[in-house]
Amino acid sequence: MSESGKVTPSRMILLGVGWFGFQVFWAFHAGSMPLFLRTLTESKFTISLVLSLAGVAGCMIPPVIGYFSDRTSGRFGRRSPYVFLGLLGVLLCLLCLPHVGTFGIVALVSGLMYFSFRSAETPYLSLLPDITPQEQRSTASGVMNLFGSIGLISCFIASSVIWEENPTAVFYLVAFGSFCPALITISRIKEPEMPPQRPSKGTSPVGYLRDLVKETNVLMFFIAQFFWWFGFWMVSSFAALFVAEELGVSEAKAFLVLMTFSLVATVFMLPLGMLGDRFGRKGILSCLIILWAISEVIVGFSQNLTHAMITVGLTAIPFAGVMGVGLAYFLDLIPKERTAEFVGFSIISIAIAQIFGPLCGGKLIDTLGYRSIFPATAAFMIVGFVALQFVRSREVTEPSTQQ
Repeated sequence: MSESGKVTPSRMILLGVGWFGFQVFWAFHAGSMPLFLRTLTESKFTISLVLSLAGVAGCMIPPVIGYFSDRTSGRFGRRSPYVFLGLLGVLLCLLCLPHVGTFGIVALVSGLMYFSFRSAETPYLSLLPDITPQEQRSTASGVMNLFGSIGLISCFIASSVIWEENPTAVFYLVAFGSFCPALITISRIKEPEMPPQRPSKGTSPVGYLRDLVKETNVLMFFIAQFFWWFGFWMVSSFAALFVAEELGVSEAKAFLVLMTFSLVATVFMLPLGMLGDRFGRKGILSCLIILWAISEVIVGFSQNLTHAMITVGLTAIPFAGVMGVGLAYFLDLIPKERTAEFVGFSIISIAIAQIFGPLCGGKLIDTLGYRSIFPATAAFMIVGFVALQFVRSREVTEPSTQQ
């Protein structure tokens, strides 16, 4: 098990290689997918409905996949089969999407794509605590997200170059760019030999829920991260459209803003992750959320492409820290024998935000214009910061329950 010794840098890098592919997909979701949907409808709210399918899938799939992954045993491990089959489904959907002519079929294929992606995401994230000891998790998360940022950058650069000339090629690039890196990781990383978890005798749905509710600090963390990711999805789903329509920038140049965000996040990802291993994760995370809220307000004052690149780049600094430190702090709170299960529930709280964030953002834009979403985003992030202050570490709460 990972707790018996430190994980090597090479294994951290190998984890990052697979996460590179996952973030290629999210770059496509944030940049190319809204532009593709705009060719089928002008309504931002309708576009947000399709984009929110990623959140719907995130509410339904992760805890189920996590539950079965924790209880799977076999020659291919507990995580790898789910990662392989899920990303294979994503690949097939991406190859089909640009050739579908009607909006209804596009929505259906998109839904299948997001459900397949979520089936792979939870088991893959669970590989991190499976092979990494607690004292290295912020660093390992930083390395993993560093490679993820490189995936974002790579996708945004490629999209900005080829989108206007050949958008279909972007779909093909993302299809294989998501599948192949993760295939490399799961074929090279040998999962630790751990017996699958079995439900205790007499477990019922009601008993299961009661057991879940006892993890009060984990549930409070879910509430906190819901609010800051709600704000993030409210703006990120329309970032490319904000630059193209509000600032009058071409679609190709709109990708430059997203690329700047990814470049800045890449620079800060690993240092902030390492900082989380050396100092208190909760304190650092709290500061990052406040900085994130302030920086989102500043983005709303952008008047041209240069302003947008600078201000959006500023938001990437706290984003980078939250990705690394936030994940490590969450893993500190959960029972290690139910890793994938709780990772699945964590994704639910993010996914619900991914549903309602874009819907709220689209409605605000249709009603008040693009600039209204930035102060609204900051307000939701502040609520998340307040909720985070009520979370206590697992090390603090466990001794008291034994007295």
